[in-house]
Amino acid sequence: MMNFTIAFAARGPAVLLELHGEFDLEAVPVFESVMRDQLGRGCRLLVLDFDALQFIDSGGIYAVIEMLRAARSERSDVRFVLTNQRIARVFELSGIDRALRFFPNRAAALAAS
Repeated sequence: MMNFTIAFAARGPAVLLELHGEFDLEAVPVFESVMRDQLGRGCRLLVLDFDALQFIDSGGIYAVIEMLRAARSERSDVRFVLTNQRIARVFELSGIDRALRFFPNRAAALAAS
């Protein structure tokens, strides 16, 4: 049984997406569908909040990388909220943390230029 959900809400010109649960290979199609939908609607700023994640595996990391590529090709900006040290460690170990814009909270992510 999948333990993964995405809550999202418009915040001015941005869309805030809060990921909950376990972001593993089984959850990837849900993530991809939501991201394609948001990019297809012309969203130019996506803020992904990873603090409610309990787990992320290589499938989740790969989906984030692919989503980032797709967003950049659409000229959309993607920012990440991450203070959960367990999840942050996975990004550090993968080396992908250097390519992502992490912020300590939603307000900082939304206010950044």
